[in-house]
Amino acid sequence: MNGYKAFYKHRQCEVLADTSYEAQKKAADILKAKKSYEVTVMLCEKNREQVVHAPLF
Repeated sequence: MNGYKAFYKHRQCEVLADTSYEAQKKAADILKAKKSYEVTVMLCEKNREQVVHAPLF
């Protein structure tokens, strides 16, 4: 299980899922989004280790 942070219309939540698509669907239910594709998910934890996103310059 991986940890994801989900964002939808100025709200956010954290979910655990195996894939980002599964996390997006779970977060859409939690955040009461009408369409799951409107929810943005970011990977935060993989195999219980924190994931750091770095910008590309």
